[in-house]
Amino acid sequence: MHVHLPKPLHGWREFAGEVGVIVLGVLIAIALEQLVEAIHWQSQVRDARGAIAEDMAQTNAAFAFRAAAHDCIAARLIKLNDIIEQSAKHEPVPHVDEVMPDIGNALFQNAWQTSRASQTLTHFDRRTLRLYGSYYVSVDSVTAFFGHELDDVTVLRILEGDPGRLGPSDISGLRVAVRRAMFDNDLIASIAQEAIDTSKSLRVEVPRPNRSRLAEVCRPL
Repeated sequence: MHVHLPKPLHGWREFAGEVGVIVLGVLIAIALEQLVEAIHWQSQVRDARGAIAEDMAQTNAAFAFRAAAHDCIAARLIKLNDIIEQSAKHEPVPHVDEVMPDIGNALFQNAWQTSRASQTLTHFDRRTLRLYGSYYVSVDSVTAFFGHELDDVTVLRILEGDPGRLGPSDISGLRVAVRRAMFDNDLIASIAQEAIDTSKSLRVEVPRPNRSRLAEVCRPL
């Protein structure tokens, strides 16, 4: 019994050529689709980096301020600690007008979170993504320490007015708060400086510290 294979209408060679044209067309279509997608993501990455850089520049202003203000904040806290100990010993203490001027700062990461949600970050090169990741770990850390610091400064505001009026329970809480505030200040300044260095590696703007805010926090207590 013989099996007869159907023959193409115009011969096998012409049939193979037609199949080749179809396959080539499919491959070209796939390649064009991949090219369009690559161009799309290049555009998305470029836009995302621009938006993230804008957010970072604003956050860097806060980091630059805290790195520069570290010593003045530390000196202020040391003075407050001296007042606490003088009050504990019932020694004469100075009138305290304001424990600490505003040293809190807004830290921005909307563009980073938006890029993460849209999967744009997966198209960044590894080095750049690692640097951005390191930077935003710093942002999260400083945000947490800002919260702790605010709690500590709120307790220290008890000193405002006449510290001589304070009792033993007040003194105990103030001692804890001032030491925690010192710890917070050291960590915030250190992490802020690391973030600034990371920004420079990413060629993102680092503004100069705000002079008026520095003058305020550096004035004598």
